[in-house]
Amino acid sequence: MKEKEIRALFLQADEQIPMKEIRKCETYEILVEEMNQQKSPVISKKYLLLSQFWYMDKTFFVLYGALICLGLLTIAALEYLGAGEKEIMTVCMAGAGSLSTMSILVINKLFFGKMAEMGASCYFHTKQCVAAHLIATGMVNLFILMFMALYLETFLDISWLQVGLYILTPYLVSSTMALGILSTETGDKIPYFLCVSIVFLAMGAAVIGAVPEMFLVSSLWIWGFVFVITGILLIRQVKRLFRQMEKGEVLCMN
Repeated sequence: MKEKEIRALFLQADEQIPMKEIRKCETYEILVEEMNQQKSPVISKKYLLLSQFWYMDKTFFVLYGALICLGLLTIAALEYLGAGEKEIMTVCMAGAGSLSTMSILVINKLFFGKMAEMGASCYFHTKQCVAAHLIATGMVNLFILMFMALYLETFLDISWLQVGLYILTPYLVSSTMALGILSTETGDKIPYFLCVSIVFLAMGAAVIGAVPEMFLVSSLWIWGFVFVITGILLIRQVKRLFRQMEKGEVLCMN
């Protein structure tokens, strides 16, 4: 006997049973009232995020905070020792690049660490978590770098906007490189390549710091040009990473 025939038999049997409309309405109201009483409480997203934070691996957050404190202490030590403007700016550029790479390294550790496929089925799936992390760390890093620029302005003979441009440009370059590595490399190779990129960026900052003309006002157009180009490339890298996450090319690699 087919499924349609079975359904027809049930409908035919129901039609033969007399049903009072009043009792039907009363039963419906009782069921609705019972369902409302047994309705599960809705947990707010804020409470859910705060409660789940304690289950996260906080190792990289500790390293991230230690890197920030180390950078601030290094700048204070250089000021105390009477270091020159080029030396301080070189250290700040290298530190800004390291800060950016560390933020991307946290993404690889927390969200792609051999559990990304499972994370895709959670209440906050992997793409949402990565986007939230990029926004949160970006805001924190921007605040730290701007604070650093204001602090440097107090004892360096250059403007706040100029210092900010010197610091933010290597930060954007580092972010673009790190996201490119994250979206192209696989598995255990990612931390290695990210660490190598930190070394190369530090070497690049040292090379730039050795050229006195790079910190002159006449060279600001070069910094501005690189800043705009890397900002556009960074946006494209973020879009590329999310597209690959949607296709599964990043998630499945772990």
